[in-house]
Amino acid sequence: MDTSLAAPAERRTLRLAAPVAVYLAWLLAYAAAQLMAYAPHASLWFPPAAVTFAAVAAFGWRRATPALLAASATASAVTVMGHSTPASPAHWVAALVLFPVAHVMSFGLAARFALASVSHGPMPSLPRTVAAFLVGGAVASALAAWLGAWTMHWAGMLDRDAILATALPWWIGDYAGLTALGPLLMLGLRRLAERARLPLHDALYAFDALPRPPHTGGRLLPKLSLVLALALAGLFALAAVPEHESLLFPVFLAIVLQLWIAHTQGMLESLTSVAVISTVLVVAVASLGLGDHALTLQFAMVTLAAGSYFGLAIPVLYTDNSNLRRLLTHDAMTGACSRAFFLELAEQSRESALRRGEPVAVLMIDLDNLKTLNDGHGHAAGDHALVEVADACRGALRRGDVFGRLGGDEFCAVLPGCAAAQADRVARTIQASLVRARVSIGIAIDENPDMALHAVIDRADTALYAAKRAGRGRIASA
Repeated sequence: MDTSLAAPAERRTLRLAAPVAVYLAWLLAYAAAQLMAYAPHASLWFPPAAVTFAAVAAFGWRRATPALLAASATASAVTVMGHSTPASPAHWVAALVLFPVAHVMSFGLAARFALASVSHGPMPSLPRTVAAFLVGGAVASALAAWLGAWTMHWAGMLDRDAILATALPWWIGDYAGLTALGPLLMLGLRRLAERARLPLHDALYAFDALPRPPHTGGRLLPKLSLVLALALAGLFALAAVPEHESLLFPVFLAIVLQLWIAHTQGMLESLTSVAVISTVLVVAVASLGLGDHALTLQFAMVTLAAGSYFGLAIPVLYTDNSNLRRLLTHDAMTGACSRAFFLELAEQSRESALRRGEPVAVLMIDLDNLKTLNDGHGHAAGDHALVEVADACRGALRRGDVFGRLGGDEFCAVLPGCAAAQADRVARTIQASLVRARVSIGIAIDENPDMALHAVIDRADTALYAAKRAGRGRIASA
C-alpha cells in the first residue's frame, strides 16, 4: 500500500503500534538469545543488539528509546527474579537502569554513527558506510559487554576476576547478532516508519538505488539452498567427530559461496541470505551441542556478514565500469561508436571479411545543412537531427556492421560482406527513414587487402562531397 494514501486513522494506529512492535521484537530476540546460550552470560549471538541498532536508525532516539529501555528492563528483571539468591536493591538498579542504559546507549550510538557515515553527494560510498557499521558495531558491542560485566560486578553478581572472561564472549555474541540481522531489521523497521508517516533520516534511503548486477545468474533459492547444505554438512560432520575441527571447512566454503549471492543478487536478497544462513547456523550449533566450537563459528558468522555487505558494492563497480567504458567508446549524444573505437572495430571487421574473400562497403554519411539548422532553430534542433540520423542508420544496418560518429555531422558505417548493390539499398533505406533531417551519402567498395582503411574512408568521403555538390540529399559511389 502506498504510504501517501494511508488514512489518518491508520497512520495513528501504526504510530502507536511502532513502539509496541519494537518492544515485542526485542523480547523475542532476547528469548532467541537465551535459547542459544552455550555458557553463563554467553550466547552464540545476541539479536537484541540488532533490534536496538535498527530501531534507533529507523525511528530515532526519541521514539525508539522508551520501548528499547522498557524491553531491556523487562528482560533484565525476569533474569534477576530467576536467580536462586534473593535480589538486592543493587540487583534491581542494575536490571532496571544500568543494563538497559548501557545497551541502548551503545547500539544507538552505533546506529547514529553508521547513518552519519553516509555521504550526502550523488554517489554515496557503500564501502565507507559498511566499514562504519562494522567498526562502530564492534566498538558498541565491546562497550555494552564491558559496561554490562562491570555492572554485574558492582551488583554483586560477578567476581572481579571473572569480568574479562564474561565480557569477551558477551562482546562476540552481541557483535554476531548485530552483523547478522542489523541491516535487514533496519529495512523492515524503516518500512513500518514509512507506513506510519514518521520522519526518517535521509541516509536511510542512500543505497536504495544500488544497481542490480548486470547478470543475476539465476534465482536466490537454489543458491541459498546450496550454501545452507554445505554449512550444515560441515556442522553435522563436526558433531559426529568433535575432535576434528577441520571438518568445519564446508562452513567456510559456504561463506565463499555466499559472496556469489552478494555479487549476483540485489541488496534485499543479500541481506536476507545473511540473516537466514546465520540463523540456521546458530540453531544447528545449539541443536547439535557444538558450544565448544562457538568462537570459531561466531567468527564465521561475522565473516559471512562482513564479506556480504562489502560485496554489495560489486554491482556498483560493474555499473560504473560499464558506464565509463561506454563513455570512452560511444558518443554520448547519438550512441554511435566514438571515432577511435569505430576505427578499431572497423579495421577488425574489414580484415576478417577480406580474408574470407568478401567485399566491404564503406558509407560516409553527412547531415545536410547542420549549421543552417543550428542558426535558425537552435542547437537543440541540430542535436535532435543528429540523433535522428544515428537512429536511422542503426535501423538500416545489420548486426555485424560497424557504425560510428567521426565528428560534427559526419558518420561512417563499415559493412563487411556487402557489395555495391546492397550498399546502395542500405543508403536509400537510411534516407527513406528520415523525417526531418536530410543526409548525403558517399559509398566506397573495398576489395583490396593491401589498401589501408583510412584510404577506403577517403574514397567514400570523396564520393560524399560529390553527392553534396550534386545538390545534397544524394547518394554517390566512388
